Amino acid sequence: MKLNRRFAEALAAAGDRHAFAPRVAGTLDDQVSDGPGTVPGDAVARPITVPQDWSPAATHALADLLDSPRPASTRPRPGLQAFGGLSPQLAEGNELATESGYDAVIARIAGSLTWSVARHGGLDNPDDAPVFHAELAASLRGRYVIPDAELCRHGGIDWAYGLAVPPATPARQAGLIHAGSAAAPTQLRAVAEASMRDGVLDVGARVTRDRLDAIAQACHRCSGEADDRFDPRRNAALARAMRAALRDGVAEEAVERALALARQGVAEDALTELQPQTENRPESILQFPAALGRAIEADEDWQFGSDDDAGRSSVRAREFRDNIARTVWSFGAPSLAFQACPATSGPALHINLPAFLDPQAGFRADLLGDALRLWSQALTLSTARTADSAGTLNLTGLGALLSAGGIAYGSREACAIAAAIGRLASLCLRETGSELGAQAPGLGPEPEAGVLPAPFAGLADELDRVSNRFLPRTALARPGLTLTCAAPDAAIAGLFDTDSHGIAPVETAIIADSGISGGHRLRDCLRNGLRRLGASATEIEIAEDHAAGHGTLRGAPGISVAALQERGLPDDAIERVEDAIGDGTAVRYALNRWTLGDRVCREQLGLPSDVIAAEGRSLARALGFSEAEIAAADRHAHGSGTLDDAIDLPLEWRSVFAPATAPDQLALSAALESQINGGVDTQLALDGESTIDDVAAMIDQAAGLGLRQLTLRRTRSGLLDLLPAIDFDKGDYTAEPARERIVERTVERTVERVVEQPAARRKLPDRRKGYIQKATVGGHKVYLHTGEFDDGELGEIFIDMHKEGAAFRSLMNNFAIAISIGLQYGVPLEEFVDAFVFTRFEPAGDVTGNDSIQHATSILDYLFRELGVSYLGREDLAELSPDNADQGGLGKGVAEEKLSQTDAARFISRGFSRGQVPDNIVMFANAARKVASGQAGPGDVGEIELQASEPASRGSKRQDVSLYSGDPCPDCGHFTVVHNENSHRCDACNWTSD
Repeated sequence: MKLNRRFAEALAAAGDRHAFAPRVAGTLDDQVSDGPGTVPGDAVARPITVPQDWSPAATHALADLLDSPRPASTRPRPGLQAFGGLSPQLAEGNELATESGYDAVIARIAGSLTWSVARHGGLDNPDDAPVFHAELAASLRGRYVIPDAELCRHGGIDWAYGLAVPPATPARQAGLIHAGSAAAPTQLRAVAEASMRDGVLDVGARVTRDRLDAIAQACHRCSGEADDRFDPRRNAALARAMRAALRDGVAEEAVERALALARQGVAEDALTELQPQTENRPESILQFPAALGRAIEADEDWQFGSDDDAGRSSVRAREFRDNIARTVWSFGAPSLAFQACPATSGPALHINLPAFLDPQAGFRADLLGDALRLWSQALTLSTARTADSAGTLNLTGLGALLSAGGIAYGSREACAIAAAIGRLASLCLRETGSELGAQAPGLGPEPEAGVLPAPFAGLADELDRVSNRFLPRTALARPGLTLTCAAPDAAIAGLFDTDSHGIAPVETAIIADSGISGGHRLRDCLRNGLRRLGASATEIEIAEDHAAGHGTLRGAPGISVAALQERGLPDDAIERVEDAIGDGTAVRYALNRWTLGDRVCREQLGLPSDVIAAEGRSLARALGFSEAEIAAADRHAHGSGTLDDAIDLPLEWRSVFAPATAPDQLALSAALESQINGGVDTQLALDGESTIDDVAAMIDQAAGLGLRQLTLRRTRSGLLDLLPAIDFDKGDYTAEPARERIVERTVERTVERVVEQPAARRKLPDRRKGYIQKATVGGHKVYLHTGEFDDGELGEIFIDMHKEGAAFRSLMNNFAIAISIGLQYGVPLEEFVDAFVFTRFEPAGDVTGNDSIQHATSILDYLFRELGVSYLGREDLAELSPDNADQGGLGKGVAEEKLSQTDAARFISRGFSRGQVPDNIVMFANAARKVASGQAGPGDVGEIELQASEPASRGSKRQDVSLYSGDPCPDCGHFTVVHNENSHRCDACNWTSD
């Protein structure tokens, strides 16, 4: 094989863009800020080496893959020949460390494959090993080729470290449905029933499991007499749990069984079985033969089973097709296989097509050919002859490649490009197979090379240079490679930094970018496509402003900064609105009462208080702006997300970036699939308004085009997103204006006008009190922060977790925000407590650090039991009383109680009171207890004396608290009883013992 140095030259021409540079990365936890009060976990960040052009997302994706420790030092394995300085290694010592970065991945993958190729005589000269190794390494470093997740984690570890490669997880076998078998109708119906049953079982299993577990917990958490704990007449919590179980349809036998098991102290073992096994259900594939397609076209009968089958039956072919379409429309299953595809196994490599598009030279077909030859030879010679397959070469990123080249996805040129790329890949595999004696793919029809656009003209030249003949030099004793086109696995997808995967089109024109105002920017492939079409820098900027928005109201039509100033909005309020819009908030909701301020709304905008309360969430209409003005301003600030409606761009440019249709994707898949031996993973997402007939039409079109496989799914209807906002009485999802209802009072002959208004959000004070509770649930630390209204009611919570991942911590943080908003809109805390106590999920187990709760079934169970105990007095939710009384209700003892030290700092923050004890904190018992115990010295009383003072207008009297006896008043219960010579008197209610 002739070796070129094209990849090394391409990297050299790119300058320092692909040079390795150290980064600090780890998991995505490093990029998540949970705000003040977050308890940081152990440092997960670590140095990692990646090329300079890698994004933070790609860096973190690689860090997540390289989590296995490897030997820190190695030595050459004795007795094996080295080629070009490359030889297998053995671990030296017991020290382990994680790999340094992508350079280590490249070193072991390229090194092991080069050594294997040289060992099997795949090089014309063994001295070519360094060149072969350098080309493999350069193709990986430039991300022209990206190994799959298993290769990234374990590829070459046997050669680099002397470690055993763990066996690959076997792929689950799909359930096949043969359209011509007698069981096909039953199997198709089973797919629908299984999908429906999964949803029903999921809800039923969770409800049953939660209700039966609540019965057991109500028994175990009761601190009364042993027999009373299991009697619903004496255990109120048990009675509530049993009623809830019966109300939700749990069988009486199951409720009785749960109570009997709880009495015996035995856990309900059947609860673990109440779990639908949806994740273990294999994918179903319906084999759709060509004969069925012909029968549908001719409107003939379709026979199930052969003539010898006793259960043979027939149905109209179109009726059977409609049944298939109905099942696919409803559940997104089964997938359809129109032709057989070779099974994929062995190592997989992804050919990143957008990387081969050079901004100046166009599509580098010569580089693509070199990549295919190099890696097909490397994989073929490193695979055992007895293997079923040498591996898979997966073509990916075709949609992003077309957009970057300025080619419309559904055009004739796009199909020609896809076919030319597929044919070149097959020709290169055939060339390698003929040299090595490996099996090779067949060839499809000649692509339309004459319609290839200028940036892709190199494809035609490369196709002319490669021979169409397959003349193997030796017997075909080696397994071949499979060419496919599919999206990479989620674990590896982040490494690509491309705008689409597989054959899918680029879905949106913008991508999130937190570093700019508005939070979005134009995708790189669309920016390159505009340049390819001849757009100037100004025109590209106009396109980006149209798609991603300006991130500001300055210069906006309808609602602009000038328009807000004309309506009297002060500059500081406008700045807050601009900040909200810069964070991505819609213009409609950026103009709200909390951003503007109630005082500004009343005094400077002249809005009535009832309007502020009713429309405070969005005041744009109240300020006199129409829906058209709001929409225009929102489009200016946040963009449209597409380029096909950018009227400032030429029509021919806009058509290039128009959204791809389902027929476009089918045509492109058919063009590529006709040239490769594997399948194209064609997944069509139809909108929620599509019908069964639309699905049937897609099936017919795919069968007519000769596709190998097709997966259809229907996206969720937008009505579900509007469901929480729908007024069911009116049947309209728009905000209902305040309305008047006339209520007649017949006795007094008066008319009362009741104005119904939406619930207004109750604002928390800027400086508010609350408490922080630290606890550990099942070994996981959790911090609960509360904030209270001025009247002491709970108004907000914050939940901080310790040593948790980004997803879970962020989920808990946003869950706390949702609960806080509900509390501020008037949702009773009791509703949240009843909804979330006794929920079951990990982490769960013993609770430490809380004086009332000792065991929790989940984090939410602990949190809402703590809130119920602290704010609602729900002692039924606590195992222990908050005053640390024992289960019999006894205290700590007379001596212990009299000597207890009570301090105001236990009840209110010194920072909240700014170093002063407020006048509503009165310590009644301390001095009296010290005197009673005989421990008070001459200066003690003066040191701890606190007086309760009330405003002079009330005429209340002051009383030295040292005179209080510490006994409760028998009338009012206050500890304000004073001993006189012959009687007792209460300062709170004026009770006397006379």
